[in-house]
Amino acid sequence: MHSTLRITARDNPAVKHYRRLRDNKRARREERLFVAEGLRIVCDALQYPGLVQQVFVTDTAAERTGALPEFRKADACLRISDAVGESMTDTYHTQGIFAVCRMPAQLPPAALLRQDGRYLVLCDLQDPGNMGMILRTADALGMDAVFSAGSCEMYSPKVVRAAMGSLLRVSVCETSPLPLAALLHQRQICSYAAVPAKDAQPLNECSFDGGCAVWIGNEGNGLPDELIAACGQTVTIPMRGGPESLNAAMAAGILMWEMTRGRKGGAHGT
Repeated sequence: MHSTLRITARDNPAVKHYRRLRDNKRARREERLFVAEGLRIVCDALQYPGLVQQVFVTDTAAERTGALPEFRKADACLRISDAVGESMTDTYHTQGIFAVCRMPAQLPPAALLRQDGRYLVLCDLQDPGNMGMILRTADALGMDAVFSAGSCEMYSPKVVRAAMGSLLRVSVCETSPLPLAALLHQRQICSYAAVPAKDAQPLNECSFDGGCAVWIGNEGNGLPDELIAACGQTVTIPMRGGPESLNAAMAAGILMWEMTRGRKGGAHGT
């Protein structure tokens, strides 16, 4: 570890700073920092040079994992007591490994778009678990970017944990929906509004040729009419059973699979 300092006080400035970033969205945005908890997520983050500012490891975690070589990639690695770790955790059963990370620079939407790309747009999605699962699926299926318009914060601890490292591998961008719809149209990238409507084009009849973007709406209310109109095309997942709609993350996964199914280097076996 970089430091022999062992922190035993819960009011230590570094520990307080971690908790502030954990709990305060405004602090994360202003400082362009976010927190990660857990061995796998922290080790994933350490693979990106300059991303991890600090690592905290509890006594128990240090005994279990040893001084992992990955920890040396952080700017600083601090040993903390188990009690301090309990004050930092956001889970029921902590692994005792925490990190403060720098948010990657966010490119503007125009820089992320290419004419044959595959994109997902999340509008007013509010469940962090759904957001994290969608990012994991986007990572697995090789989506070119995920755009968030008015959805829950991508760098909240719950989303970071649910995404399990995929947040670091997928190009993400927070933007406004109507300007994005106009930009996609300008770039000749087809936008499809995902809706549970009988008059929408069934998913199995969509070719998704060329560049395309599928828009997913709020878990309870779906997409507003103005965005459906801005997309120009609608798509629906045909269902033979009783439910009127699917969970947002499940629907997004099915839609992404179909978008990338025939793409060279796209979806493939597990």
